[in-house]
Amino acid sequence: MHLLQRAVLYLTRKKGKSIILCALFLLVSFSLFIGVSVLSGTDQASKDLRSNIGASFDIRPYEQLEFENGEVSSEGTPTVDEKSIQEVLSCIGDELRNYNTEQYGYAKGTNLSFIKGASHNSENNMGKVTSLRDSSLSKDFINEERKLIEGSHIKPEDKNKILISKELAEENRLKVGDTVELTHANLGSQSGVYVDLIPKKTEFVVVEIAGIYQLEVKSENGLIPTANKEENLIYSSSNLLLDLKEQKENIYEGEISFFIKDPLHLEEMTQKVKEISSIDWNNHILVNNDFKYSKIADQLQGIQNIVMALIVITSVLGIITLVIILTMRIRGRIHETGIMLSIGKTKFEIISQFVIEKIILLSLGFVLALLIFIPVSNMLNPILFGSLTDVSKKTIDIITSNTNYLQLNAIQSLLLFMGEMCAVILTVILSSGAVLSLKPKEILSKMS
Repeated sequence: MHLLQRAVLYLTRKKGKSIILCALFLLVSFSLFIGVSVLSGTDQASKDLRSNIGASFDIRPYEQLEFENGEVSSEGTPTVDEKSIQEVLSCIGDELRNYNTEQYGYAKGTNLSFIKGASHNSENNMGKVTSLRDSSLSKDFINEERKLIEGSHIKPEDKNKILISKELAEENRLKVGDTVELTHANLGSQSGVYVDLIPKKTEFVVVEIAGIYQLEVKSENGLIPTANKEENLIYSSSNLLLDLKEQKENIYEGEISFFIKDPLHLEEMTQKVKEISSIDWNNHILVNNDFKYSKIADQLQGIQNIVMALIVITSVLGIITLVIILTMRIRGRIHETGIMLSIGKTKFEIISQFVIEKIILLSLGFVLALLIFIPVSNMLNPILFGSLTDVSKKTIDIITSNTNYLQLNAIQSLLLFMGEMCAVILTVILSSGAVLSLKPKEILSKMS
């Protein structure tokens, strides 16, 4: 009779024992499914998070003030030129996702009424201007302190485009697509009164309203002058302050932000940037921002450490349990083993039958565990990875998507099955050793 036939006949004859062993294989397989899927899922989630949220670093200028004889003096606002920016971009290379420059100034508008602040008058009826390449990359919008509710963000290719607040738009009955004329201005103080330090206007630019934003976080302070009220902040395309002669071409006094693809490369990247000699690092600071990825990574690493420990414990306990059960089962089959040896069956054939029996039960348990695991993983996925959404809103779109990080692919499942099968074969050989080391006469004497 063929080995497979004998194995099937034995399993059908010993249904109770077969079901118990199959249930044990199911339990071990299911536990390993959970463990391996969580390890694989956390690794994939980490990669997805890195590629989606990225990271950034900012080069920020700061004035060094000197105190001498009770007076404060400054050498002026430090600057970064276009050559230095290109050097930074070369350091980043293919890791670059985008970059943004910001410049700051003031502007008045022809027939434009700003929201009134402290000591408001026609002289200080102005607003602050943030001139940038891409308004969507401004910290105000990234940190959701402001939200674009109409129109579109300013892009690097835009010219003479602005964003204004909902309050300023309503005050002047403006909408997206309207145009306004702006002129240069500079906020100052004379005799305790806020004034415009550029009384004679020589520069004018007609700009189009590209979008309207809404303040998500408001701070009320009656001492704030009109020009510095949050509602009066204007975001403009990068050419505006140049055209108003408030900025020199290719010279940047404001913050410069660089966005890269992978947070893991952030530290390495900034170390290279710090070696750029054309930037005066005595007057500039470098600020890293991994968008809280490090905190997310710590959570994922914590999950992986716990799961790895559980996998080791499950594997060890599973093997020990199998060795004990199989040893008892095989020793209980001394009579059968003795008969097979006496009729000329080799030890290899006997062990092969034992192995085939266990592989059949393992296969049944493995398939059942897989069928149970699929719906369970769909339920566990949002529970396990949904906790990460508290760290950063940017992760919500990733974690709450249709991706099931706990779903194993065919190759992973096959490798897991092969690993279990090798462990079962080794366990059967070890368990059979004590019996099959005996000679047929010794086995028959034990039978009697």
